[in-house]
Amino acid sequence: MWSALAVTATAVCLWAAFLAYSPAMVMAVTTGAALAVYPAVLARSRLSLTTADLQARWPHSTAGPPIPWAEMTGVELRRGLLLEKVQVITDRPRVLFAPARFRYRADPDFDAAVAELARRSGRPVGVARPRLGAVAAGGAVWVACLVLLTAMEAPWNDPSWPWRHEAGRLPGLCSMFASTARVLLPPGDRTPDADLLLFGSVARQEGCTWRSGVVGTFSVGLGLTHKGPFRSAGATAHDGFRRTVAGARRPDRHATPVSGLADEAQEIIDGTGGIGLTTVDLIARRANVIVTVRLISTAPAPDAARAVERAARTALASVRFG
Repeated sequence: MWSALAVTATAVCLWAAFLAYSPAMVMAVTTGAALAVYPAVLARSRLSLTTADLQARWPHSTAGPPIPWAEMTGVELRRGLLLEKVQVITDRPRVLFAPARFRYRADPDFDAAVAELARRSGRPVGVARPRLGAVAAGGAVWVACLVLLTAMEAPWNDPSWPWRHEAGRLPGLCSMFASTARVLLPPGDRTPDADLLLFGSVARQEGCTWRSGVVGTFSVGLGLTHKGPFRSAGATAHDGFRRTVAGARRPDRHATPVSGLADEAQEIIDGTGGIGLTTVDLIARRANVIVTVRLISTAPAPDAARAVERAARTALASVRFG
């Protein structure tokens, strides 16, 4: 049972590791592999028998402490799914699992050792009943550990999981919005970044900014989040969205919800007193993607707001959601 659980745990962890790589998974796979090798190591154990005692012996190593024949109170044959083992019981709280062999495979050394144990001890070799309580407890611990590891890695939160409908990559934005920038800010100089910074655990960002004169600005940016322990990528993006909105607000700037654009969106509009400019910031989130658009121009506030909303829709439409 031990070996079967170890092999199963290793196979499941290897499968899960393809979905979510992490140190926890590496540790689980390593532990499971060690447990799976344990039966092969145990099957190499042998006995050293003398007229006075018996000793456990491993290949190329010294023998264990001697167990006098007079101290033996029983010999039992224990059968598992993969191994067949002889348990030597003494009158002290000490047991010895030796020899052992793989079931359904002939092993003359094992048979000879069992016969010699029965002859020297003067006791028949009994077949031990399976300890269902211990098997159930071990199975429960294994299942609990597997559930904990799965919950930590949460493979169903990965964008590759069926029906997640989350993005795995971002498109380039500079060429996509070049014509829009020429209309909004003629002429404008392009820089390969987004003017509005994203806050939070953003795995990747794409953006482009066009500037005209001293303050004229048109900027479009996309941010992509990945899943974390116990959290989906969408939940991580939600936190990043809220923190980005909070960072864009100031005491004299207030965010207004925008409906029908994405899962959540906020727009911040204010006028720059004295120089006739309008600043519009739009921050929106769809699944695990955050889009930011900023426009600083001489356009009236309603026209500027419509322009940034069109840019946000175009940017989100270019993202492929699974």
